[in-house]
Amino acid sequence: MYVKDDYSFYKQNFQLPSDSKLRTDGVYVLDSIWTKDSERKATEHQFYKFFKTGQSNLTIDLDNEIRTKEQYISSIKNQVASSNKSDFLTHFEGYFNLEKDKIVIQSVNVPRNVFNYNYGFLEEGKLILVKETISGNGKMDDKYFTDYYKATYIFLPLDNKQLKELNPGW
Repeated sequence: MYVKDDYSFYKQNFQLPSDSKLRTDGVYVLDSIWTKDSERKATEHQFYKFFKTGQSNLTIDLDNEIRTKEQYISSIKNQVASSNKSDFLTHFEGYFNLEKDKIVIQSVNVPRNVFNYNYGFLEEGKLILVKETISGNGKMDDKYFTDYYKATYIFLPLDNKQLKELNPGW
């Protein structure tokens, strides 16, 4: 089981910079995937939720059941509630680091017992992930911010007071 202190990105007093392009009042929904050879609309439904306290969560909706804002909110609330139980194991939950318009998301691959790092950029209303690797320990090194793959996530605002008060257990 992974706990906060296992994550090198965990910072007890993390505060999201006020000038950050990263938004925490909604979700980033996968829209498209681009490679040097092709571009396609996303066929899988997945989304990221970020928290002002430095946590991130990736949800993969295999059944394509989450479509309305209320369903997104319910999914997030259920995930946070389950993370506060004593037998909770992290999977797609993690932490993030920011440097200007760059982001690195740290999560854990439980079966392989290794940390994954997703490198990307923030634009107004977009999260663009460009590389996933187990190498580099999440360093903000330019060699991880590649230009041969782009998964673009579009921001969907979820104006809900209840989400602001959620306290993830990871």
